[in-house]
Amino acid sequence: MFRFIRPRRSVFSMSRLPRKVEAQQQRGQISNVQTVHFQKRRLNMKTIAASAIAAYVCYNIYSRLVLDPLERAAVEALKDMPEELTEEDHKPLFIPFPGTTKQLKPKPYRGTDPEWQEFIKFSKDQKLAQRVREELANYVQQVALRHPMLAIRCGKQMKLRRYWLDVDFPQHAPPEFERSGIEIGDDYITWGTQPVDSLTVFRLRQALWPAALVKSFWSFTKVMFVDDAKRIAGILGIRSSPPPPSLEQLLARHQQLMKGPQIPSKDGPPELAQPPSDGTKAITAPSTSEKSPVTGKKENETDISATAMALQGHILRATMAFKAKMAQTWRPAPNYPPRGSILVSGLVELDSPKAWLVFDVKAAWDPKTRSYDARSMHLALRRMQLKKQGPVG
Repeated sequence: MFRFIRPRRSVFSMSRLPRKVEAQQQRGQISNVQTVHFQKRRLNMKTIAASAIAAYVCYNIYSRLVLDPLERAAVEALKDMPEELTEEDHKPLFIPFPGTTKQLKPKPYRGTDPEWQEFIKFSKDQKLAQRVREELANYVQQVALRHPMLAIRCGKQMKLRRYWLDVDFPQHAPPEFERSGIEIGDDYITWGTQPVDSLTVFRLRQALWPAALVKSFWSFTKVMFVDDAKRIAGILGIRSSPPPPSLEQLLARHQQLMKGPQIPSKDGPPELAQPPSDGTKAITAPSTSEKSPVTGKKENETDISATAMALQGHILRATMAFKAKMAQTWRPAPNYPPRGSILVSGLVELDSPKAWLVFDVKAAWDPKTRSYDARSMHLALRRMQLKKQGPVG
């Protein structure tokens, strides 16, 4: 009878037996419980020796049959190669760390620098300076001719009228950039720095901080939701101005335009519908099987097409706002000119059949390549004067 008041095992029991086995032991069903420990089989010295001998034999066979013929073939191939190719300088692997790019202070040119000596030669050659100016003016003319909007508005025949271009010799070299990171060589691993191109730096900044894309997306969002926000504000009575037309009103207008003007009958103009009396209201519903007199489609098909066109127009307005803002705010990544470049800047005027065009241009002429650096060139339309103007009002 005392087995019913025997204390049972609690949740926090210190016994190492399972709960089921311990319950059986407490009830007296198990008289003896033995603990068994399993041990792994120890390695035998004969097994270790046999494994080592087998691995050694396999390695010797693989080296004699595979590695030795490949090594002899590589040695014979290197004998026929010239010494310049065999003595290649292997550059170490460089892993840059983000956020470590910094701009170095520009260094001034010295009188003994080869860049300054090129400036002196260029200043003495007046024919070369004039040829450089003419080359830049002709380049602006070619760019204007290839522009589609200018060709439509001003005409395709553009002639060079005059230009005002100045040649400047910079006192300082263009700024340089460097970034830090881990440098891994053949026999060393160290923390070092490495120079980086300015165009890469500016493109990376533009990708990490897309200001033009954010502004364009904000314009898209405003156009998408500003009509709905105004309509909701008008319903709540917050705005006193009339709300914009709802989607149902736009659909009604679109259906009315699709149906077209009503043609009067031969008997005379149609009679005006009498307004319903105070006690009754006329309720009319168009039949689904009735077809439109203009398109010949059913009314449900017309409603679906009108809804699709209204939604498409709503999205199209937002898309046009996105494209307009992107074209207004997006600029290509800037770039510094090469070291030792000569700066040429000023105005170029073109004569077209419909207008006079004035362009503002800034370019860098590299004496090493004897050409302009296209990546750092800046060209913008400063003024357009139409030859024939009419009143706006």
